[in-house]
Amino acid sequence: MTDLDLPPSERQTSRFQTRANSMTAATWNRDNLFVGRGATKHLYAVAASTSGLSSRNDGFRFDPPIYYPPSSSAQGASENTSPGYPFYRPPPTYRLTVPYFPSREPVVQSASHSAEAEAEAEAEVEAEPAPESETVEPVPIIKLSDKIHIVGFDTHAKFIAHGLAAIPKLPLRILTHHPISMTKWGQEGRAIDILDRQGYPVSSREIPCPELIHKYRIRLGRSPTLDNIIISTASGAALLTLSKLRPYIDRRTTLCLVQPGLGLMELLNERVFDVPALRPNYVLCHSEHKLSRHSSFTYSLRHVPGQLLLHAVPRDEDEDLDWKTAQALGNQHTQHMIHLLSTADDLNAVGLPWHLFLLQKLPDMIYQSLVDTISVILGCRFDQIRDNFYAMSLWKKMLTETLQIVSLLPEFRDHPWIIEQFNRPSFRRKLRVRLERSGSEYSRWISMVRKGQVPPVDFFNGYFARRARDVGIDAAQNNLAVYLVKARQTGRHRELQLGLPLGLQPYMQDVDRIGGGQGEHDPEVDVELDS
Repeated sequence: MTDLDLPPSERQTSRFQTRANSMTAATWNRDNLFVGRGATKHLYAVAASTSGLSSRNDGFRFDPPIYYPPSSSAQGASENTSPGYPFYRPPPTYRLTVPYFPSREPVVQSASHSAEAEAEAEAEVEAEPAPESETVEPVPIIKLSDKIHIVGFDTHAKFIAHGLAAIPKLPLRILTHHPISMTKWGQEGRAIDILDRQGYPVSSREIPCPELIHKYRIRLGRSPTLDNIIISTASGAALLTLSKLRPYIDRRTTLCLVQPGLGLMELLNERVFDVPALRPNYVLCHSEHKLSRHSSFTYSLRHVPGQLLLHAVPRDEDEDLDWKTAQALGNQHTQHMIHLLSTADDLNAVGLPWHLFLLQKLPDMIYQSLVDTISVILGCRFDQIRDNFYAMSLWKKMLTETLQIVSLLPEFRDHPWIIEQFNRPSFRRKLRVRLERSGSEYSRWISMVRKGQVPPVDFFNGYFARRARDVGIDAAQNNLAVYLVKARQTGRHRELQLGLPLGLQPYMQDVDRIGGGQGEHDPEVDVELDS
C-alpha cells in the first residue's frame, strides 16, 4: 500500500514518520569511520557534520543553536536563579505522535469454542486500555561556526596555528599569556616557519598576531560564546584561563585539550564547569608530532611528522534534554571540531574510539610517569637513572604497578588483545631502550621545578593513582611519586621566594640540579618554556 492509498490524516503521519526517521538516521550516523595509516594501529577518522556562519541584526555575530535554552543555574548558582539568554530561539521541530494500534491478525480457533467465549474474548480486547502514545523528537541540525580560538603558545599550539593557517578564510584567533609572543611576531616576519630535522625550511605561513590574556581581565568583544577552543598550554595556565573565560563558554562550546597527559577534563569539570548541563563538549587530543624550537627564534619550529589523534568525548547526562538528544547534539559539535582539524593536511588529524585512543596515548604516559618523575626526585640526567641500581629498582616497581592498573581498566575489558600488548616483555624492553637512547638529556620537568613551576605530575602518576582507586587496587608507588615531586617543587618555590639557597654549595659528587646552591640559570638544564 502506498501513501496515496491512506486516509489524509494517516498520510500526513506517514510523511512525518519518514522525515523523522531520515533526520534521526542522518544525526546518529556516528560510526562513519575511515581507516587511517597503519592497519596495525586500527586508526579511524570520523566524518563531521555540516557547518555554517550566519550574521544577526541584534548585535550578536552568530545565530545561536535552536535546541536550548538551558534551565540550569550557571557557575553553581542557586536553584531559584536561572541565567537569561535572550539570544536563544525555540526549536522549529515537529512533534510526532505515534498512536497505538491493536493487532488485527486473524486468530485460528478450534470448533469447540463457543460463541460466548468469542464474545468474552472480544470484550477483553476492547476493555484493555491502550498504552500512552510515544513521542519522537527529531534532532535539529545545528549551524556551527568555524571560528577557532587557540589558547596558549607552546610548540604544539604554534604548529596547530601554522596548520590551520592553510585553510582559506578560516577565522583564527590566538590567545597567549606572555607579551613576548606579540613582540616577536613583528620581529620574525609575522609567520611561523617549519623546518625539518636537519634544519632545512619546509613551509612558512602567516598567522594573526597573538593577543595577550591578562591575568585578571580578558577582553573578547561582544561575542556571546566561544564556539571552538583549542587548549595547548601548561595545565595550571589552562585552569586559570578557562576560569576567566567561563562567561563565554557553555554547552555550545567545544574544547580540544592538547595535553600529553590525562585528567585535565575531569579537573575542569570539578573546578570550573561544575554544572553538567552547561559544560562544554570535549575533544581529547594526543599529538605524535615531534616539535622543538629552532635556535632562539620563537616562531621557528623543527618538526618530525606524526599524527594528531582525537577522541570525541560523549556528553554526560543533561537535565534539560534526554540522553539520546544530548548525545546527538554534542556529537555534532565534537565532530565539527574534528572536521576542522582534519581539513589541515599538515596536522594529519584522525578520530579514534576511546580504547584505541588509550592504546596510542598510554605508552608515552607510562614512560613519562617513570623517567620524568624519577629525574625530578633525584634531580639528575636520564643516563644517571640507567646507571643507578636503586633508581632502576624504583623504575621496575612503578612500572609493575602501573601495568597492573592498565590491565584492570574497564575500557579494555572487551579488548584483551590490548592488555596483552602492555603485558608483553617486549613493552618493558621498549621503555628501557627509549631511556638508553635519551642519553645525557635533562627532563623538562626539572626546568619547570627550577623555575618554581608545578610539573604536570597530577596528569601522569596522579591519573594512574585515580584510576587505581576506580578499579579498587592500591597505587602506593604512583602516590609516593606524586608526593615526592610536589615536595621538591614546594621546596624550590620556597627558595626562590626567599631569594637565598637553603642548602650549602654542592659537593663535587652532587648531581642534584634543582636547588640547594645551584645558580639561577643553567644552560644545560634550563630550557625556554612556552605556554
